[in-house]
Amino acid sequence: MEELKSINRRSFIKQVGGFSAAVALGSLPFQVDAKSKKVKLTILHTNDVHSRIEPFPMDGGKYQGLAGVARRSTLINKIRKEEEHLLLLDAGDMFQGTPYFNLFGGKLELDLMTKLGYDAGTFGNHEFDNGLDGLVKYLDHAK
Repeated sequence: MEELKSINRRSFIKQVGGFSAAVALGSLPFQVDAKSKKVKLTILHTNDVHSRIEPFPMDGGKYQGLAGVARRSTLINKIRKEEEHLLLLDAGDMFQGTPYFNLFGGKLELDLMTKLGYDAGTFGNHEFDNGLDGLVKYLDHAK
């Protein structure tokens, strides 16, 4: 943990971003045979989830009943059954926005993303709302 305090935020983001890209690209099934068949790759992408664990309330608002982990899970599982090669990615800001983040500090969001089968993700500004230590504390929940 001491070694993390010696790097700045920008350096940390560059290192984690580079590592994430390398892992994501390294996990793709590249074919070196020029005569190999084409593979359809479906990419599902989320961003700015903002701790929206439950759907928006049924209060007459524009997004009432939308969002939430259960809806996302249903859609992801449906598409997984239809598509053989699928990548599930998140572009950040999965934290902050509902009391779930205040209660669990990001652990719940990362646990749920793991259960949904995300392949890779990156950080947005809200992943740092509890500081670098707050983020690092729960990173091992992202599997």
